[in-house]
Amino acid sequence: MFDLTPCEVSGCRRHAVWNSAVCTNHLTNFDQWSSALKQYLLSKNEFSSLVLNRVTFTQLDLRGKRFKGCAFLGATWQETQLDGCEFRNCFLDFGSFRDCSLQETTWIFCSVSGNTMKNCHWKGSDILHVNFNGLEAESCDFSESDLYFSRFNAGTLTDVQFRDCNLKKTQFIDTELININFQYSNYEEAEMHEEKDEL
Repeated sequence: MFDLTPCEVSGCRRHAVWNSAVCTNHLTNFDQWSSALKQYLLSKNEFSSLVLNRVTFTQLDLRGKRFKGCAFLGATWQETQLDGCEFRNCFLDFGSFRDCSLQETTWIFCSVSGNTMKNCHWKGSDILHVNFNGLEAESCDFSESDLYFSRFNAGTLTDVQFRDCNLKKTQFIDTELININFQYSNYEEAEMHEEKDEL
């Protein structure tokens, strides 16, 4: 699991990022650091314990990469190819995804809460025990995916496709669902309302 090291700049409450003693706000050689990070990500297929909080990933081809125990808190993903990637025990909270392809990806015990997401495609993915609470998603496609025990609570989903998905124990509690397609999915096995104990 990643180690969150405080940014060494006095008074800063953020965390140092990969290969640095400071956060992204205090990198004095940001362009050089970004170039080195891109080369590093493209040179390997497996990564563990990376800390890349508040980093922007734009037009990167990361298909087939595997991430374990990594932190991408507050990260921005734009026009990035993540098809076939695997994320295990990773944290991607409070970030954003836009125009990304995440088809046939594997997500296990991850947190993607508090994100905004637009025009992203997750078709054919295994998304197990993943926290999407607070998600604001528009024009996204999760069709043909296994969403077992994942949570989409307290969010807003607009024009999102869940066609032919496994929704067993998937939660949509207190979530606003606008023009959602659950065709061919086991919708009745999802949890749409919080269960209350009988008096």
